Amino acid sequence: MSSQSEVMHCYEQIALLTERMLMLARTGQWGALPALEAQCRDTVDRLKAIEPQETLDEWQSARKYRLLSQINSIYTDIRSIVMPQLAKLGAVMKSLELRQSLHKAYGQADDALL
Repeated sequence: MSSQSEVMHCYEQIALLTERMLMLARTGQWGALPALEAQCRDTVDRLKAIEPQETLDEWQSARKYRLLSQINSIYTDIRSIVMPQLAKLGAVMKSLELRQSLHKAYGQADDALL
């Protein structure tokens, strides 16, 4: 595989990975997202290393920009699903911290009553 086709292969892989990430986010499969995100990040890192060394032809450039548009749209959809979930998680964490703090402050008194 030439470097040029490897560049396009990287863009195709990123598009496929982001589509899978969106599907997982839509179905609430949060545990599987980090592995795909790591694969995507690794592919982007590889792309950063190889792309500057190559010049894409007109067709490849057009395909690249279509893929970039698709990837950007998918990431927007993923964020719209993930961000509310992160906000909920943050609220739960805050609540747990408050409970723990209250238990530390008043837990011993509750234990004495039993």
